[in-house]
Amino acid sequence: MGRPASKNPKSEALTIRLDPKTRFILDYMARFKGQTITTVVERAILAAAANTIITRPDDYGDHHITWQDLWDVSEGVRALEVSKVPELIPTFEEERRLAFVRNHWPFFYTDEKKQIYINHYIDLLWPHIDEFIQLHEDMKHTDYYAAGNAMLEALKKAKLSTPKWPPEPKSPTKSSGNFSRDLDDDIPF
Repeated sequence: MGRPASKNPKSEALTIRLDPKTRFILDYMARFKGQTITTVVERAILAAAANTIITRPDDYGDHHITWQDLWDVSEGVRALEVSKVPELIPTFEEERRLAFVRNHWPFFYTDEKKQIYINHYIDLLWPHIDEFIQLHEDMKHTDYYAAGNAMLEALKKAKLSTPKWPPEPKSPTKSSGNFSRDLDDDIPF
């Protein structure tokens, strides 16, 4: 029984200009290794990336970040992860998207800690993220929750369960300093 034909997952094309010497070296390496030029280039990029490490000091020594820490099959998750790394110099638009996602966290994260993504929501919403951001910018003074409501509708249309929106505000606690107290408690008798 034969295997079904699968599409080649490679969909990006890269055009580069090479001087004759570099092109010759590339051909030489491909012939020597019995690989295509594309494979030689891909493996060279992987080798270079393996040695590109961002190091940050933390409470336990040094914390290392590599491309593998940021990689996800979801384009939206990748974009969000990259936008959180200052060393990668995020653009204004990347920072704007991250701020929007953090403010509308129920559509992107499992909880307020914002550590675990909801990939199936992100996969559906990310292709339209700039439209949702623009809706929020246009409507925030008259309907602050308009972008969230639009995302809710998009999820419903895709027959996905939806998050609680708008999120309920946290109740004030003594530890947060936002609590109402009886002023008589401070009057000594």
